[in-house]
Amino acid sequence: MTTTTESVTSVMALSVQSEGVFPKAIGGAQDEPGSALDLEMLLAGEIMLHEHDPGNAESEFRELRASPVPADVEDVLEDLRDRYPNRLFLVHRGSLIAFDEEQNPIADLTELSRETRQVLRCAGMQQGLVQAGRPPEFGELLDRMARRGFVAPAPGALDWGHLRRLKPICPAFGFSRGTPIDRYYLDEFIEEIRGQVIGDVLEIGGRDGNRETYGFDGATTYRSLDISEAPGVSVVGDAADPHVVPASSQDAVIAFNVLEHTPRPWRIVDNMHRWLRPGGTAFCMVPSAQRLHRAPEDYWRPLPAAMREMFADWSEIRPYQYGNPLTTIAAFLGIAADELSPAELGDRHPDYPVATCIVARK
Repeated sequence: MTTTTESVTSVMALSVQSEGVFPKAIGGAQDEPGSALDLEMLLAGEIMLHEHDPGNAESEFRELRASPVPADVEDVLEDLRDRYPNRLFLVHRGSLIAFDEEQNPIADLTELSRETRQVLRCAGMQQGLVQAGRPPEFGELLDRMARRGFVAPAPGALDWGHLRRLKPICPAFGFSRGTPIDRYYLDEFIEEIRGQVIGDVLEIGGRDGNRETYGFDGATTYRSLDISEAPGVSVVGDAADPHVVPASSQDAVIAFNVLEHTPRPWRIVDNMHRWLRPGGTAFCMVPSAQRLHRAPEDYWRPLPAAMREMFADWSEIRPYQYGNPLTTIAAFLGIAADELSPAELGDRHPDYPVATCIVARK
């Protein structure tokens, strides 16, 4: 976002506990204890709760940062601290409300905040946070807060641009514009595992020629399993049938974009375990955010926790997660990876998986 010109508002929450101060974005993931937090961020966030123009907000920030906290603010917060050692200050849509640790409202501080802009700063001071030696550049401070989800365009100020549409930009996942987002992440995963795919390899839902396509040079044999006969398919059968492949006959089993197409993916996972030799490895990728693609049917969007659960009984699992809010939108609308920067594609947000992958050892 361009914080120097847009109307923005604060959308943050501040958890004040006996052991520290932890911020989080409204609806976002709680930051880990010990995450960087400073009084400047608290002051800027509270200012943006009431003043949505960054230029005016910067003037207020410069003035208030050099001013002491009003005594009435200190008195109110000291009383709250004495009665509620663990409390949450919720900042959203022009309001600042304090809650107890069971999320019951205990004080409406909106008017006090509107008059002083110093409530959150005072709460931080009471918990031992200190002010930086030099005042930060206000635009850079807002950009940092925006990246963490603490400020956003004010309600009604969003500019949807090309995204305000009822049809996808490319209905074919982005192929008409370049590399689809999930395919980009699959390539990243393949790059990660390439040297681990060795010995007798079976790919579910692929083609024999994918050994060369993926660069799996460590495979001594490479066969594909599909439910229908087709060129490049070595084994014809249903992956849900445990007897379609001999038990303990494979060193590696691959399933890219497969588990979402079966009504009972856990059965496929159990069969992969059966087909692998002791110490063998499964390599799987599923889309977690993607339009429907019936081939022949589309049942699931397994999330990271679901993948970990399906492989929970294996001796070792290593999950991989790719995606963030921007690439989630791009994946659904058919915007290609070529249209995003490496930094945008490389950012990982735990709440926005586009592709979930796993390496599991028998």
